Amino acid sequence: MTLRKIKYLKIDNNSDWLAYQRGLPKAIKGKAKAMHLPLTITRPLGLTKAATVAQITAAIETHNRVFDDVCRMLRSSSEGTASKKQAIEDAKTLLEVRGVEQGAMIDVDPMNPAFDGTLDAAFGIHVNQHHHDWEHVYPNEQRMPEDLVSAVNTLLKTNKGHAEVHLFSDAAEHYKRHKQQAMQLKATSEAKTKQLQRAWSKELKRLNDFMAFTGNREFTSDNCNVALRLYRKHLLKLHKTSPASAKRDLVPAAAALRRYAEEVAINVAVTTKLTIEEQRANAKQRPVVDIVKELPLLWLAAHDDAYDHMFRLHVFGIFSGSHASELIQSDVSDVYDGYFILGGTKKATRTRPVVIVNETHGQLLRQFKNYPKDDFGFASICGRRATQTESRHSKLIKDELLKATGNTALTAYSMRHTGKHVGEIKGVSRLPTFQRMFGWSSGDGVQDDYGAAGIYSDAMLNEFRALTDRLVDGLPEQPNNPTLATDNVVTFGPQR
Repeated sequence: MTLRKIKYLKIDNNSDWLAYQRGLPKAIKGKAKAMHLPLTITRPLGLTKAATVAQITAAIETHNRVFDDVCRMLRSSSEGTASKKQAIEDAKTLLEVRGVEQGAMIDVDPMNPAFDGTLDAAFGIHVNQHHHDWEHVYPNEQRMPEDLVSAVNTLLKTNKGHAEVHLFSDAAEHYKRHKQQAMQLKATSEAKTKQLQRAWSKELKRLNDFMAFTGNREFTSDNCNVALRLYRKHLLKLHKTSPASAKRDLVPAAAALRRYAEEVAINVAVTTKLTIEEQRANAKQRPVVDIVKELPLLWLAAHDDAYDHMFRLHVFGIFSGSHASELIQSDVSDVYDGYFILGGTKKATRTRPVVIVNETHGQLLRQFKNYPKDDFGFASICGRRATQTESRHSKLIKDELLKATGNTALTAYSMRHTGKHVGEIKGVSRLPTFQRMFGWSSGDGVQDDYGAAGIYSDAMLNEFRALTDRLVDGLPEQPNNPTLATDNVVTFGPQR
């Protein structure tokens, strides 16, 4: 390829040095004349004719980006710039075209002739556009947009690298990238990936609602804190009977602004806490299962093939505080003799060993042992239920609860709180072992770093077994339930 065929390359027969040359589009030449900008942009490439074609084309592409910025600035000049950030970018382009360095007026004495010379070079005829006679001197000219004038003055007195303007949209995009990276790290299975994506879609909607409410403001301490305060007030009016919903909608916006202030715009201080009064007081009271009348019925349902497999696992989960989402995230390959590893990921303590209550429980856990694994090598103990939504699981559990007990008030949340209620009734809920078994704390060191690899001590498992037996004590005996008594329990251990 010959040099003369390279687009926008200017070759001087009397020199070895190459240059970039490109004419402005006809539609914006009038604006360029009004701003006294050259109609043809010419800039040295810093290369000679001995340079390779790849080096020349790369240099031209760099200048093409600057050229595009010039065109964008000229097209937007009649309407003014859309934001302070855009004004700064336009000002950078203007100074570059006119050959004026950013920061050229730093520490320059106003009495120094270089002061006026720099202003003339940067603004041209617009240097005195605020003078009352300017329109009479230039009757056919338009004044430069005020935000552009302000931005040029700012850049002339600012070192390079210190004129960046941040917006709320920057904070939102930064938070989105952070969440995407976090999801990639947590996505250990297709089911978990879908669950994370569903949760993120809800959080993203809340973040977009905040942006729609507040608008794309400049990212300053005052703007951030005022916007969060006003949005909090708006949410409290919107969710009058549910302060918890107001807090849930506020969290993504506050998290996005705080993270951006901590990691990018470090000169901005965002409030660390926005209290929503009476959140707990007004929280919905969800009934627990009646221990005397309804829990025995659920125990019978857990041993009845007429009920859904996941629901039956959830009933057994009452005695370990296992949530439906944790059961979904549990892998069939993590079911061992006497215990299995629950797949909770909300907190580190949620990934914990759970003793297998009896033979029926063990059969349910292994039912999908030969189920096809996904691309991550994962197969849930809940089988096909792992691909369904949380709302589908909640409806399923509520329907099965109604079928077993006849109580229309019980929901999936009722199951979550019943285990703690049983522990309180039997006087064991305050024990450290109970706290560890339900995933509320890491305990006193019985579970050490080996626990992260799925290896747990016999002492810990035996403590969990003793507590589990105490929780199920008094429930109806089942024909296939020979292991309720502790003297019939098989030896525990990390058998692989």
